[in-house]
Amino acid sequence: MTFGKIKLGITVLAAGILVAFVTLFLTSTHAFRSSELTIPKISLEATYVEYGTVDALDSDAELIVIGTPLKDFDDRQHIVTTFDDGNIQDFYTLTEIKINKVIKAPEAATLAVDDSLTIIEPISYIENVEGKKKITYEDYTELKQNQKSIIFLKKNTQGQYSIINMDLGKFSLDTLSQPLSTLAKNQDPKVEFRKSILERYDLK
Repeated sequence: MTFGKIKLGITVLAAGILVAFVTLFLTSTHAFRSSELTIPKISLEATYVEYGTVDALDSDAELIVIGTPLKDFDDRQHIVTTFDDGNIQDFYTLTEIKINKVIKAPEAATLAVDDSLTIIEPISYIENVEGKKKITYEDYTELKQNQKSIIFLKKNTQGQYSIINMDLGKFSLDTLSQPLSTLAKNQDPKVEFRKSILERYDLK
């Protein structure tokens, strides 16, 4: 066997390994995304303080930040508590965010840019004999990893910062280049509220 044939064989082998690796990566990525999309979602009604105006939301929020979740939703800590009979008592997710900007904070707070903060989102995962499901209050959707958002928070009875006003208590800033008219029509109230938020805090 000549040196040229050996070199050609090594090149073909390397190319084959590369193709196999890329195929495996794309397959696994596709599988993950497919499974994520097929997880059923259960939305429950909740009793909570609803803020119909930005002024009311701003006034009652103890902490307002622009922050970015550090982990994918699947990798966060999902908490579900149950009663003695097995029925769900409460659920939430602990989401760690990096603070990009502090807009409003208590005087005693020591939060600064690039600090991390763990907050509570009203959403989680449950698993039973029927499989894995996403459970949420008032159709709340989780903050997305690496997506910068303005977030309105208030401490709960355990002293943990929780998102208030459900889905109208956090708004992504990574979609600012997207015209508001292109957002889902069934989210018109959120579109208008988001527009008011952007104007109030000069985030346009």
